Amino acid sequence: MDANEKWYSVKEVSAILGCSVDMVRRLVQRGKLKAVRLSVNTSKRIRRYVTLRISSLEVARFLRDNLA
Repeated sequence: MDANEKWYSVKEVSAILGCSVDMVRRLVQRGKLKAVRLSVNTSKRIRRYVTLRISSLEVARFLRDNLA
């Protein structure tokens, strides 16, 4: 992993791939697209929020392997 590597949100990846945000989340859940999960747990909120970040190298690998 490069220190200068670009990390994308699910919304940004959906725009790059030309699909919905839900589809990107499904790809991550099925293991087709690797992502880093960042949890935010605040003391004032009951709900635990999870943010996904996907590296630019992973997006490039997915495009090369699946959309070539």
